[in-house]
Amino acid sequence: MLWLRMPYSISRLWTSSSPTSNYIHLVRLHNMQQATGKLFYLYLALGVMALVLTWVHLGSYMGKGIVDANILFWKDALFNANPASTFLAVDILFFALVGNIWMVIESRRLQMKFVWVYVAIGTFIGISFGFPLFLAMREKHLAAISSNTNVALKTYDVLGLLALGAVTVATGVWLYLK
Repeated sequence: MLWLRMPYSISRLWTSSSPTSNYIHLVRLHNMQQATGKLFYLYLALGVMALVLTWVHLGSYMGKGIVDANILFWKDALFNANPASTFLAVDILFFALVGNIWMVIESRRLQMKFVWVYVAIGTFIGISFGFPLFLAMREKHLAAISSNTNVALKTYDVLGLLALGAVTVATGVWLYLK
């Protein structure tokens, strides 16, 4: 009766009386937990990197309170900026809107709690931190409820994502050092 002491998500998988089938379930669960764990830490690391590399540019807004700092920031970003900065600000706002809609719908679909905390973090701290934080918690939640998290990436998917990541991190560091 060892399986009765296992967490619910594992005992749910333990449905067969065959030892071979039970072993296969455990191997799949282990592989899923490894992949989910890696994504959890990747999303968390990218979120923290984004938080640090964006907030180092906000020194002049600090000390004004979170609401006033946000108002002044968006005034500067949208009205006191060049066309390229305005483009990026509007682009990020629309991404944030789509991301927030998806986060709320996905959290309801998966029955996750506290989705509005992630929306608030994305709104008042930064979507580049709030969205990866939500994704990390989503991975953790998926690992607890499901054994079907296999993702088959193509070589060009990995290379493309690595290239985008390298450019993003390099730009953030370059702007910080500038």
